[in-house]
Amino acid sequence: MPQDTSPKKSGELSPHAQYIIERHGVIWLVWFLLCVLGWMKTGPELMRGKLQGNDDYLRLVQIRDWLGGQPWSDLHQYRLNPVDPIIMHWSRISDVLIGVPIKLLTPIIGVNAAEIFMMAAYPSLMLLGFLYLVVALTLTLTKDTRAPMAAVFMAALSYGVLAQFNMGRIDHHGLQIVMALGCLWCLIKSADTAKYAVYAGALCGLGLYVGIESAPYIAAACISVVLIWVFSEPHAGSRMRRFGMAMATTTLFSLLISAPPARWFVPSCDAISVVYTQLTLAVSLMLWGLSFASRRVTSPITRFVLAGGLGGLGLGLTLVLFPQCLQGPYAELDPRLTEIWLSNVSEAERFHKYFLNELVGGSAMIILPILTLIGFWVYHKKTGLALTLAPRSILIFMALACLAGLVQTRLMTFATSFAIPFCAYLLVYGLERAGTLKSTIVKNAARVGVLVVLAPVTIPLILVAFEDKQDAKADTVKAEQIAQCTSQAVLSKLDTLAPGTALTQIDMGAAILAHTRKLRVTSAPYHRNTHGILAAIDLFMGDEEMARQAVRRTEADYIIACAHNNEAKLYQNYAPDGLMAVLNTGTVPHWLEKLDVDPSGNLLVYRVKDRD
Repeated sequence: MPQDTSPKKSGELSPHAQYIIERHGVIWLVWFLLCVLGWMKTGPELMRGKLQGNDDYLRLVQIRDWLGGQPWSDLHQYRLNPVDPIIMHWSRISDVLIGVPIKLLTPIIGVNAAEIFMMAAYPSLMLLGFLYLVVALTLTLTKDTRAPMAAVFMAALSYGVLAQFNMGRIDHHGLQIVMALGCLWCLIKSADTAKYAVYAGALCGLGLYVGIESAPYIAAACISVVLIWVFSEPHAGSRMRRFGMAMATTTLFSLLISAPPARWFVPSCDAISVVYTQLTLAVSLMLWGLSFASRRVTSPITRFVLAGGLGGLGLGLTLVLFPQCLQGPYAELDPRLTEIWLSNVSEAERFHKYFLNELVGGSAMIILPILTLIGFWVYHKKTGLALTLAPRSILIFMALACLAGLVQTRLMTFATSFAIPFCAYLLVYGLERAGTLKSTIVKNAARVGVLVVLAPVTIPLILVAFEDKQDAKADTVKAEQIAQCTSQAVLSKLDTLAPGTALTQIDMGAAILAHTRKLRVTSAPYHRNTHGILAAIDLFMGDEEMARQAVRRTEADYIIACAHNNEAKLYQNYAPDGLMAVLNTGTVPHWLEKLDVDPSGNLLVYRVKDRD
């Protein structure tokens, strides 16, 4: 192809410079602006030790334990429910990505500054990867020069997803989103270079290691790979084999490094275990077998039915071997935990319930998947290529993630992420149609209208305008009171107490572990911490005898609660005469001694004088 050697006008950019600006400049500019805004919002809180949520606090604790010498395969939280320490179901991948830089920076700037730096840097780098991937996926649908800007516009205004990349958000959900988008992009890229199927398979195996919430995108990846074979696309057999072997190998390797040999064959439904290793091995064998059946099975319908039958057989075998996993990771929870605790965890509830309670947040999550269906229809009408690899794979990933999100709200962030490429395509199409109008005023007005109508924040902002301002003001005051309960300035004072075990509210435990060094806690919001959560429920909702039994079986030395948080309200609603209600009246039972740790009265701390 001959190069353009015509002289450029003065001030005109070269094609390469223009490409860099359009492809990379917009990403870096938006990323920089989001980081600046993020630091302005959360930077002062980070400096005071405040993270985004319980998972972030416990992740920091897990990193500290590992850097402090706890073995790689030992995921016990020895300070959580010390009478029977739980084994966390998290992987070490995030520990490595955050902990290694902390270790390297500590001799230079000190451990406290190193931790604060990584609390800001890690989610910010994940955000940069997220922006690059949504742009790359959008460019598989259209090469329009406005596509990168449209993609980052959609991403930057999708605050439900962006919340997973807020500074201080160091749990694994942001990493999972980036890995899921990377897997989807690699699958599409494998059409040009078969080795990318290996990368896609590896990201599926690692996704299972990071967290079982990755299962919907892994299922979507397997379906997308099978459809490559169903439609007889180039090198389908090779891509299937590479994907399957990479997924199975990575899953097996993850299992071997995640636990000591004694736990390799212990089934677990909520973390990588023999359950998922067996399933991925079965899928790998299925893909391997199908790849060699191409000459004998040529009809797309026959191929689809055969693959579906073998996939169902593999899944059925897994459920026969491990029937306890049929109802998901929470199947074995105590019924009281399901009713009182899990049913009140918004991210774990069904989406329709969340949507009815949180119209603003729910609308922000569902708007992009809805726009994706419109974008897919427009793409089909305009190009007639809706069933080709890129558009169909993006739609499959989005659809499965959305179905999973309807069952468990937290998974809707995956659906929103997968929806961005088609939403960006729809935005480009709308701007293109607006540009065909003749009048400059009408043309510009139409462009603004397209941006407003398709912006992910438009409907949520309209709903915000109709919120009760008095309720919003009360919520702000309440949030400030709750924040004081979990602030480093307040909780660090607990280290002045004699070392011991604190029976705490469920939502207090993780923050106390992060902000203290001497205290052990009984309760934190993790489904494996059944005994600790039940102890909190018995203590704060029961009568005096039940409360004292909870103290005895946890060997608690202290009782710690937040007077005004949602958990306190929950306990009082369920048990108006329970201990939480009694403590909030200022009454102190004779077997407790109130300690003056927080003069504001938000944090309630008591020493147990008599367990018997």
